[in-house]
Amino acid sequence: MNMQKKIQHKILKTLFVFFFLSSFSSVYAGEVFELEGDPGENDIRLLSALNRLTYDRILSDQNTKGFAFRYVSKWYSPLRLDVFVLGLAKREKMSLIRIESSKKGAERVFRNFLQEELTKKELTGGLGIYNPSDVSENVKFEPYRKSYFWSESLALIHPAASVFYNSYKSPVYGGSDRIKGIFGYLITDLLLAGVGYYYATTTMEKNSALESYFLKPTASGNVLDSPGAPVFIGLLIIPRLYRMIGGWQDTYTHNRIMEISVSKSF
Repeated sequence: MNMQKKIQHKILKTLFVFFFLSSFSSVYAGEVFELEGDPGENDIRLLSALNRLTYDRILSDQNTKGFAFRYVSKWYSPLRLDVFVLGLAKREKMSLIRIESSKKGAERVFRNFLQEELTKKELTGGLGIYNPSDVSENVKFEPYRKSYFWSESLALIHPAASVFYNSYKSPVYGGSDRIKGIFGYLITDLLLAGVGYYYATTTMEKNSALESYFLKPTASGNVLDSPGAPVFIGLLIIPRLYRMIGGWQDTYTHNRIMEISVSKSF
């Protein structure tokens, strides 16, 4: 029993470390560019450009975290954005724009979009911006839409499969996003399944040799028939529900990028 508690403690500790490192790694993500004009002058222009991108799902946030301005996507928006604006003290009439999103690739595309929209003389809504320095020649492809059906269906089968589908030839994923997403779900799924299985087995009825000898009805020994089965199944459902939300957001973001034609090659 003592050994079982140690194994359970190690599993829970590993889960905590994994989720901590995953959240910590996103803190320092972001794309930055400079924009002429101080933050106050750029406030309305920037907010207008962001709302064109997200269909009016951006609002100003009073919690600026030390920046002059901050804009965040509304809670129900499938396109996740967090934009910070800071004035450069050593340079007059110059602002620093920082874009943060859930994926590195999406951050780069949104930066390109804002840079194009805010540096041209007239805001005409033209969204064609493509920075060749961001793209390797061997990863260019023709834009196409992702399917919500496949993204959500694969999330139910296994979250890692949904990540692979959404990341394949998509500007949303960049850098190590695909690897972190796939292996993160694989590890999490295995750990949660292990914890659930261990708990379910501890609630199973033990069959005695005497009961078997007298042919008395005994427990099947199947984990799914144990009192702890709901916990086991529930732990398996958690990452699938979480990925269904993430897959919906990834699919929407990919298709929105295709709609605005931020780039014909990524």
